[in-house]
Amino acid sequence: MQDPSEPLFRRVAGDALATHPEAQILLSEAGHRRVLAEQSAAEVRWRYDVMQADRLGYEELRHRLDPRRVRTIHFGVSMALLAALFAVLIVLNIIAFDGVLAGWVNSVAVAAAAAWIGCAWLAALALREEQRGRLAVIAAGALALDVVLATLHGNAPAAYPADRWYRYGVGAVAVLLVFVLVAVAAVLIARTEPASLLLAWHRWNRSRAAYAAAVRRHRDDAEAAAVARRGWHGLVQAHTPGPAEDKDRHPALPS
Repeated sequence: MQDPSEPLFRRVAGDALATHPEAQILLSEAGHRRVLAEQSAAEVRWRYDVMQADRLGYEELRHRLDPRRVRTIHFGVSMALLAALFAVLIVLNIIAFDGVLAGWVNSVAVAAAAAWIGCAWLAALALREEQRGRLAVIAAGALALDVVLATLHGNAPAAYPADRWYRYGVGAVAVLLVFVLVAVAAVLIARTEPASLLLAWHRWNRSRAAYAAAVRRHRDDAEAAAVARRGWHGLVQAHTPGPAEDKDRHPALPS
């Protein structure tokens, strides 16, 4: 059964379009705002699917790379700390090579610091994979190299015999600090979150922000569409002859 108010609305709308100068503008604006609201609603659904896919990808990657959530140190923080450790290692290597090398101390110290960081990375892999035998070999090799460096530093030419013991002490302290810093770097690397996991997290955050922006845009479009629809219906009701039977009912817009 056809709603009796719909033919009346269409007839009055046609009269309003034919006689009122603002009718066509209001109808066009209402249709335009309705289309924008529909488009933004479709974008919200699409953004939601993308956000959920990115979140699922992040969770699956985290389950694969860090199933027990032990790699909790932020990648950027870890890189900053490793850079600071690298600088300290260069200074300690310069102290250890002082008097042993002539003219190449700085270059060799930088190369040695890079080698120590590589050693820490190998130790971190052994620690993460729970290969205690390989970890013990790496630690023993690093300790033996420290002893060699301390001996070379102490055997450098000295003006007085007492200076030789002083150099032994300085060299021992320097290489001991190097060993400690390498151990700290190994633990830091083992606890650092994977770079791919960080990228997946940023991708999820971007899609979540895009979804929130799409929701806000759809809310604004829906409100604008409601205002335009009320304006058009108000114009039609103003041209309706006699009191309306149901003022609260708003039929659909004509196509």
